[in-house]
Amino acid sequence: MVDDSAPVSAIIEKEAIVSGVINAVINGVIAWFMFKGNATVPLTVDTISAHEKTVFSSGVMTAFLLSQILGTIAFFNFGKKAKSLQLADADLLDRSFFFFGLRTVLFYSLFAFGTTALIALFLQKFVGSILVTPFIGAIVMGLIAGIAAWFINAAVMKSMLRSE
Repeated sequence: MVDDSAPVSAIIEKEAIVSGVINAVINGVIAWFMFKGNATVPLTVDTISAHEKTVFSSGVMTAFLLSQILGTIAFFNFGKKAKSLQLADADLLDRSFFFFGLRTVLFYSLFAFGTTALIALFLQKFVGSILVTPFIGAIVMGLIAGIAAWFINAAVMKSMLRSE
């Protein structure tokens, strides 16, 4: 069973926040280089078949793929750290990546994908198309990546310490 004490939660939150901040900066810079040639960048557009690059069209896939990559990394890195710090029973930490880890990472990646897509959908539905500067687009993209990174790290680490 998991030790739900403050030190365990503090370790998880610290690692998740660090990952979120690092990924927000990295993906924000990447987005800046992607958007900087445009005068304005739409956050969303009103049709799914649009060939125009938007902040959320890039952000949805970034959230999904980043969650898969970081979730897998978190599974293996946190597993080692949790064993060395004895944060949970060995039975919980010895579960294999196939199928426990893969299922966990895929579940939370799909959650991040769906949440980001729904935010874009509701933004388009209730606010309409919003044009922003490339700098604001890069900030929004960084926020999407940072929140996705924070979420997937915290979710995977917490699920590793829970029994099924």
